[in-house]
Amino acid sequence: MDPKPGRDEHPTEITVSYEITPAYKNGVPAPDPTQESILLPVTTPPSQVAKLVSAGIALSDYVPADDYSSTNQRRRRLWLQFERPPDDPGDEYFVRVLANAPDPILTDEDVPEIVEPPLPVDPEWMRHIVPGQPRDDDGLRAMQRLDRKADDGAQYLLVPLPDGMKETSSELLGMFTYEIRLGHTESRWCTAQGRFGPPLRVAGVQHPAPPLVCYAARGEHAIRVRAPFATPVLNGRNVRPMFPKTAIWGLLYARIRQTDAESWRNLLLARTQMFPPRPILGNDVPESDGRLVFGEGTFPTSEVADVLRRLGLPEDVPLTALAVELFNHPSTGPFFEDPLGTQLGFARMLRVSPLVPVPDAC
Repeated sequence: MDPKPGRDEHPTEITVSYEITPAYKNGVPAPDPTQESILLPVTTPPSQVAKLVSAGIALSDYVPADDYSSTNQRRRRLWLQFERPPDDPGDEYFVRVLANAPDPILTDEDVPEIVEPPLPVDPEWMRHIVPGQPRDDDGLRAMQRLDRKADDGAQYLLVPLPDGMKETSSELLGMFTYEIRLGHTESRWCTAQGRFGPPLRVAGVQHPAPPLVCYAARGEHAIRVRAPFATPVLNGRNVRPMFPKTAIWGLLYARIRQTDAESWRNLLLARTQMFPPRPILGNDVPESDGRLVFGEGTFPTSEVADVLRRLGLPEDVPLTALAVELFNHPSTGPFFEDPLGTQLGFARMLRVSPLVPVPDAC
């Protein structure tokens, strides 16, 4: 029998019926023929090749506090857009990670060549199937299914995080090579070799970076803000250079009420670059150290008070702050002079922290 579907047909499970007719020698009467059947799994893989059209970042809702003193951390997920949905309604898009490495912009590490693994499915040189055998899901877990979030022609699909990673994993600061295939879902019994269609290899995929957290404190003479630099890793090892290859800037806002008293707004007062603390001679943090390196910046209280006076605001106005981490550009030296002001738009932002309140003065 030929298990392949006909033209313009999708692969399906096949029930094969057959008849056994005994025949005895020497004219001995034979019993009546026996009718039997057996269910066979799908053996034909999808023929459709995934065609990627676009990619982007999906974000959860922006949720500020009622008085706009803080904002929630927004969840972010990578989404992919394909040319069309699966031709077979019983198929879905599947992905798997072939390789990942730190973003070369964030590290000086020399990453060795990575051997991409083959699809981990049973070769199935022979498959033994008996009547009444229960269905199985051979090969289904060799790849991760994409979460479908749109049933229209746009086909926006969210990419799950790689196995073993969560939204705060430092591995997300790296570059991924993905394999994308159409595959039969568990809606049909399928052999491992018939599960997935031809591959599409996509290199240079980046998931949203781990969230950035900003800390604000008020001292006697200055307001201090802190935030950790991005820490790229390779096989669990910290490969951040001694001097981080990103820049972090702190922004200070005054929180004021609208003239109609309907809501609050944050008015930018000042910005400052945040530098890692100077290493103590003989106690430099080695490159392999797993500790976070924080950038620190200050806003002198006298300068903040002067800005508030010029804006006609009281000195006890509530303040808020956030941090922005940006990539440095090799052609501009180690840092942009004013990437969030006069040079806004020339520096690529890696991540932005939620807004946090600055403690009130005692």
